[in-house]
Amino acid sequence: MVAAWFKNGLTLWAENAENLVFHGLHVMNLHKKYQPKEGYTRIVEHGEMGIAALDFGILNLKVGGSFFEDTADNEVVLIVLSGRCTLLVGHNGNKAHGIIGERADVFSDKAYRAYIPYRTTYELFADEVPVEVAICKVPSYLETAAVILKPGDELDTNDYGVTLSETPIQSICGEAICFYRFHPAEGYAHLHTYNTNRSFDQVVSIHHNDLLALPEGYHAEFMESSHCFYSLWMAYRDNA
Repeated sequence: MVAAWFKNGLTLWAENAENLVFHGLHVMNLHKKYQPKEGYTRIVEHGEMGIAALDFGILNLKVGGSFFEDTADNEVVLIVLSGRCTLLVGHNGNKAHGIIGERADVFSDKAYRAYIPYRTTYELFADEVPVEVAICKVPSYLETAAVILKPGDELDTNDYGVTLSETPIQSICGEAICFYRFHPAEGYAHLHTYNTNRSFDQVVSIHHNDLLALPEGYHAEFMESSHCFYSLWMAYRDNA
């Protein structure tokens, strides 16, 4: 990580800065790099990086691969990043089932999404093509129905625990997570990040497959980007 912070009008830079204090300013690492691999990779777990509720990971399945999970005490949102798969929610798909995903990559079209309530099982099957799925979880006991959304479908997310968007956002407030991809992959963006009392104030460089984690009370302002980029933004809404 390369970070910059500000003191008395000067811009100060440090490499590998994480949980440091410089002249009263707190320097911490707000982002992680995702390294794609087969299977499920948890990138951020609640309780780390100042994140209290959100969990985020990415699932990669080859043709013929499958993934099974019980949501336990969480609401789960699936966002298909690329490829296509079969989704069964509940025993043998008795709560919801269907084919989700069509796009070649995140720059091709909008995503298929699925909202799955707590204490529900679900399965994903990559029947014909590989699939990559982002999986977001938040604590929830909301009595909601499992919902599969095609690109362009709308949902009243006030009834759910996760708010998300694939539209680039100029300003982000925590608690939130934002996942980035660039085209070409060598691209990057600069974000100004700070907390409410300005004891933390950094400019961070975001690259391909980076995830930004903003704790409650932290903010990020978009500054500039070298190339076209994709962002998946997720925030927690406590509706319990």
